Amino acid sequence: MKLLKSLAALLVVFALFTLSSCQKDLDHFVPDNNNIGQVLNPTPVQATVSGVVLDQNDSPVSGATVRSGSNTTTTDTRGLFRFSNITMDKYASVVSVDVNGYFKGIRTFSAIEGSSNYIKIKLTPKSLAGNVDAASGGAVTLPNNSIVTLQANSVVVKSTGQAYTGSINVYAAYIDPTLSDIPQTIPGSFQATDANNFRVLLNSYAMLAVQLEGQSGELLQIATGKTAKLRFTLPTSLSAAAPATIPLWSLNETDGLWKEDGTATKTGNYYEGDVAHFSFWNCDASLNSIYLEMTIQTANGPLTNALVRITRANGYNSSYGYTDSLGNVSGLVPSNESLHLEVLSNCIDQIYSQNIGPFSQDTNLGTITVATPSQLYTLTISGNANDCNGMPVTGGNAYVYWEGQQMITPITNGNFSVTYTRCNASTASVEVVVEDHATQQQSTVWTGSASSGIVNTGPLSACGLTTNEYINYNIDGVNYNLDVTPNYFFQQQILGTTATNLGGINSTDSVHLTMDYANIGVGSSQQLYSFGSGNISTSANSTYAFNPTVNVTISEFGAVGQFISGSFPQTIMTVTNGTVITTYTISGSFRIRRAY
Repeated sequence: MKLLKSLAALLVVFALFTLSSCQKDLDHFVPDNNNIGQVLNPTPVQATVSGVVLDQNDSPVSGATVRSGSNTTTTDTRGLFRFSNITMDKYASVVSVDVNGYFKGIRTFSAIEGSSNYIKIKLTPKSLAGNVDAASGGAVTLPNNSIVTLQANSVVVKSTGQAYTGSINVYAAYIDPTLSDIPQTIPGSFQATDANNFRVLLNSYAMLAVQLEGQSGELLQIATGKTAKLRFTLPTSLSAAAPATIPLWSLNETDGLWKEDGTATKTGNYYEGDVAHFSFWNCDASLNSIYLEMTIQTANGPLTNALVRITRANGYNSSYGYTDSLGNVSGLVPSNESLHLEVLSNCIDQIYSQNIGPFSQDTNLGTITVATPSQLYTLTISGNANDCNGMPVTGGNAYVYWEGQQMITPITNGNFSVTYTRCNASTASVEVVVEDHATQQQSTVWTGSASSGIVNTGPLSACGLTTNEYINYNIDGVNYNLDVTPNYFFQQQILGTTATNLGGINSTDSVHLTMDYANIGVGSSQQLYSFGSGNISTSANSTYAFNPTVNVTISEFGAVGQFISGSFPQTIMTVTNGTVITTYTISGSFRIRRAY
């Protein structure tokens, strides 16, 4: 996605919008009528979230571990992930991403019952800023002259609380709130809980991510009763307006909200403050807020994955969010101020704008129709879905694949429609699969191509192919089954294109198998390289041997978005963990939706 132009002239605060269905009743929400703050109580909802994980160069990250609550999945080769019908929070749902070489990615957003949300998470590289001796303490300096300073004898091993001795690896990154990619990069969002437990928006001046590790890779933390000092270099455009003192905020990685935690003092072009633990840290003033909702559409239907920006009339502070598959977007914006609304595409800056507000209480703007600029192309994919009896599907999803992306849009009364923007009129390949939740059946793949305008698939039958996924296996005569929800299955490409890792996870078990992927197809035999589960003792450095060599027989190999299934017979597997060698008798079968 083409980045937006730099916001160097703006002092930005970003409360990431959720991509949620419109809802006018906002229970447990206290309007900011008196400008004294608001309390948002946790409100569980069942909803779906999908998204993409990107690296610092906007390239997709495959194989990343993605979590939301107790749910876990893995990004596919396009960096895509999805959680279907899971429990989230109406005002502060959290998705986190873990992958080697990067700080934890965290996105906080609102979710409404039955909604299908979309998010983007751009990861921050975990760069080694320098080393500090634990006994003597010291400082490391980042490229922009931000500084992390540790006291002598002030660090412990996080898992045990025992004093750490030796060299400390200080990983740190500066996050500039004025950059154009901040809607994807910001840890969490700019929702926060202040010292009075009010939910506020943050007006950011500078951020740091810091993580300490020992020489063996163990996580370290500041000892109880000790502090470290952080120096945050201010962006040039913000330095003159920055207040003399400002609250410090640390990110709670569990609820995805920033917490007010100390103060920082301005000296020259930087802020400096003491912190008692390491996480993401933020120098911010706070703003009271209201909850704003709207629906964005074109003449052809809802506008999906469009970035919406709300800016204060004085030119400072922006709130951002992506529209969902129905064009809905909602979230917190500053209260009692005149605001400017813009709808942005992924290839030009602005396709719509209007002045809105001020708002003293929650507001639903209703539906806003956006005209398509001449330099922007829109492609609408629509169609009908029927069940096995030829009746309209009343609850299900349409999976639309195009240009390396995926959109999951709900089927309503047998109909679905999704509109997205394109930067050129080249021909795009489109694939569509419809599924019926009631019968757990789906269609075969509809394939077409188009450049712009409206493409109608016609009636599709969500019938003939079960959507069931499972991994069933046997270890030493004991059967184990991942075939009862909630389970989360994944396919991860490894070793280039020569091997694939298939797996599943639930609250009590996790299992994976790695097999040869070259020349795979129905009836083929693929060598099994490794097998692991929560019922087998392994480590990250485990080696596997099969006696004799065993192959997985492939019984189903549909298109991307359809299914791969297979089985392997009883075999002897030897697992070596260092000097410990354990032998297991295993067999298994699986069926998992293909990611590539």
